[in-house]
Amino acid sequence: MNWNREHKRALGAKLAAIKPFDPYHSPLCTCPPKLTLNVYTGCGTECVYCYTSSYAYGRWGRTAGTWGPRVDVVRKVERDIERIAREPALAELRGLPVVLSLSSDPYPDSAGIAESELGLTRRCLELLAGAGFPLLVQTKSDLVVRDLDVLPVGRSVVGMTITTADEAVAVRLEPYCPPPGRRLAALAEAARRGHRTVCRIDPLVPGVNDAERPVAELVAMLADAGVNHVVSSTFKARADSAARLAREFPEAAADAEPLYRTDRVAGYRYLHERERRRRMEMVRSLVERAGMSFSCCREGLPGLNAESCDGQHLLRRPEPDGAPDRSNTRTENEETK
Repeated sequence: MNWNREHKRALGAKLAAIKPFDPYHSPLCTCPPKLTLNVYTGCGTECVYCYTSSYAYGRWGRTAGTWGPRVDVVRKVERDIERIAREPALAELRGLPVVLSLSSDPYPDSAGIAESELGLTRRCLELLAGAGFPLLVQTKSDLVVRDLDVLPVGRSVVGMTITTADEAVAVRLEPYCPPPGRRLAALAEAARRGHRTVCRIDPLVPGVNDAERPVAELVAMLADAGVNHVVSSTFKARADSAARLAREFPEAAADAEPLYRTDRVAGYRYLHERERRRRMEMVRSLVERAGMSFSCCREGLPGLNAESCDGQHLLRRPEPDGAPDRSNTRTENEETK
């Protein structure tokens, strides 16, 4: 598949809502080809580390007043599904997984903009599942449990971001998100009902949520909840997100500043590579010892990744009855290195 930047733009120009995934042209992205759908535009969770606020042009923040549902999103999704099924120029998109959502949460919960009332994400999931698209749902909301009945088991993956199990730290990092305990319970319920699950411990912010002991405690909770795959990454600084973190965690920000002075990628300030590697190797070791697969996101460390960085490998059909389930282990090549 020709999946370069220009080709993705050409495909995306033919569609209104469902688009080829393009992580802002990051040269470090290791995601396999997939599609993305943002039912809502902008976000109201006000996570202090948010990367989208730097390009969302005011569509960020709980009281911004400039974000909400995409116009006619359900009808646009219906039309896009028809186009992909019908038009030869879009044939290569058939069967690719669709992820909801990456630059906004599919389950917002703000006054007048609540998915629990609008049901737009649920309707889009119904349409996509009915058309046979594999689905990757990524959220910070336990409302995803409401939609487990429309997510086809084996053809969907439920993903949740949990940056820390410490609720006092979480409310400072993610002031308008459900607390970590509710998110863990949602993952456990999804697993109990047969769904493959992914957790993003993302981002790790130096001096805030990256110490080994609390990360190990969170990893143990994820294993107990039946999570299959863990994705992690380090905080990648932009001017606005770095300023928010400095206001909320001034001592940690001051200590971390020297570690961000050299590496820059696609407009972001990165931790020095040795610092990224140390943290990612720590999380991978904890995750794999707990029996889950691991990948990192946009770290420039592809050798640490499982078969797919985003959990697409969990979309495979189950093994025949009696065969061992290998979907949350490393690939054979990685195991023999």
